[in-house]
Amino acid sequence: MMRIHLQSIRRFFPTAPILVSKKGGGYEEMEEYRTDFRIQYWIEECNYSDALLGLLGRCETEYVCILDHDTVLLADPAYLLVGLVDRRWDMVGIEERIRDHPAINGARLWPQNRGWMRLAPGYTDATLLMFNLREFMRRWGLRGLRPKKPFPPEFHYGICEKHTQHKYLLPFHTPRYGIGNVLKDDDIAVLWHQWFGAYRTRLEGPEADVLPGTRQLAGTIRQGEEVFLADYPNLDLSNLTPAWGPNYDIYAERHEVLRALPPYPGLLEQLKTRLNRWRHYNIRKFVLHAIRWVERWWRML
Repeated sequence: MMRIHLQSIRRFFPTAPILVSKKGGGYEEMEEYRTDFRIQYWIEECNYSDALLGLLGRCETEYVCILDHDTVLLADPAYLLVGLVDRRWDMVGIEERIRDHPAINGARLWPQNRGWMRLAPGYTDATLLMFNLREFMRRWGLRGLRPKKPFPPEFHYGICEKHTQHKYLLPFHTPRYGIGNVLKDDDIAVLWHQWFGAYRTRLEGPEADVLPGTRQLAGTIRQGEEVFLADYPNLDLSNLTPAWGPNYDIYAERHEVLRALPPYPGLLEQLKTRLNRWRHYNIRKFVLHAIRWVERWWRML
């Protein structure tokens, strides 16, 4: 999936800088991508939040487009960038309101979510996120990524809070390609996103998330991915159905989902959880994680 991800970017942006943070080795693979697609990459043993901080800190362009590795551009998104430049909107993304795909049993996997894979109205997933990075850094710096809302946040939610004119692409389910979404703007299919793109690690590896139905979920994802790769670029995007829950009272749904969640832990409880997890690391891994934690804190001062 990574190869066609990069291929799709170069299809529409032949010369744009592409910065990649890669976890878990893979030097030879990344060297191939560097040669074929002229990317800059860093192999880093860090989590998503630290990778995002590092990439934003290295970015030298005025505008930035954050893309997950499990996305494929289907159409030229340059007009969305033009809208940013013209100030018709100040951020582009996909709102966090996506229903479970009919092919999975969400009630078994995450029963407290009431059929929602993602639900945080007014916030976007980092699957696709475009904004003026230079202006953001001038006004808030990297500390601006830190969200203010008390509900369980994603690391990048501070970006959504700082911008007020959001342009949302709408997600659609497809019956052919597993649990991914086609992301559209009116009639334009802009992007494909494969949920759980790292399913081999997250759902099947030794550190896999343990959930009822995890193995079945991984099988559904693998099957859909295989069909997508076989069809690409001649994808069958017929029989799409809305995935954003247009007939739901979104804020009432969000209230019920939040009510079902356990209380969000305070700073002391978060620190205790982190230290308990670190207890099981060897010395090298412990030191590395401690350094990363301090670096993140320092960057966001």
